[in-house]
Amino acid sequence: MEYAFIINPISGSGQKAGRLAAKVRKMAEKNPHYRCYVTAGEKDATVLAGMIAEEAERNGRDVIVYACGGDGTIQETAIGLLGREHVRLGVIPIGSGNDFVRSFDEPGAFEDPARQRSAKPKRIDMLRYTWTEGDKVRTGYAVNGINIGFDGNTAILAHSLKEVPMVQGTASYALAIIVNLIRKKGANLRVTADGKPVYDGPLIMCTAANGRFCGGGVESCPRARMDNGKIELLVVGNISRRYFLKVFPKFKSGRVFEIPDVQRHICSLQAGQVKIEPAGGTMKFVADGEILETGALTVDVIPGALTVMVP
Repeated sequence: MEYAFIINPISGSGQKAGRLAAKVRKMAEKNPHYRCYVTAGEKDATVLAGMIAEEAERNGRDVIVYACGGDGTIQETAIGLLGREHVRLGVIPIGSGNDFVRSFDEPGAFEDPARQRSAKPKRIDMLRYTWTEGDKVRTGYAVNGINIGFDGNTAILAHSLKEVPMVQGTASYALAIIVNLIRKKGANLRVTADGKPVYDGPLIMCTAANGRFCGGGVESCPRARMDNGKIELLVVGNISRRYFLKVFPKFKSGRVFEIPDVQRHICSLQAGQVKIEPAGGTMKFVADGEILETGALTVDVIPGALTVMVP
């Protein structure tokens, strides 16, 4: 077995990434089966992972490719490995939100080197999202989820707030939640699942999820499973700020279905395909931390698309 580490040097505060890179480089000096790569810009992890996967197929060698960063680094690395043989995805979470690993039984084990050495392979699904730009169909992939409305806007604002001194990690998400609650900035969407209408009108949020968590630890989709071949769709209607504040503690902790009469305000179901269309113009959405803007969006699930090493 060979081991390749793709490290995002600006993940989190950057300090963990620097220490990890130094450690991996020392291992690589002593053992040729270890390699260290440091990204220099957007999509670098996808290019590097693809290059490693091609080499593994060419040489018939098995490789674990570790995505060392946040959810965006994991997404980029996973895309580079999609459809490849001889490669498995490892994860060392050193980002701000780290929502991907939270969906596994012991998320803390991903930060334990000893547990990483005894990790077991697990097949998980990926989400494929498509949209049209002019006469061209564009395609993207997500391992954790796609967020529009309050949760998407929170992720977008949190990304900007990280540039502010003294606002880092989960603090940026907490501040973004407060600001977006004051603004009550949602979206106006038409949502269908497997061809059936689900919602049409103003709403607070719409999530097409593979994993259970978003926004740096908010368990918005507690029924989501990464290996069930289904998209977990969550739509929260145009609720008031007062009601949002009342139910948010349970919503955040994955107990949304304990809220009395929650079905009046929240629609949750599983589907193989979800279509989301803005009432007019375009909409911003977030896919595993990547901020995009488009018109109509179609989300499909690719069952068992990726093998992940789970400690």
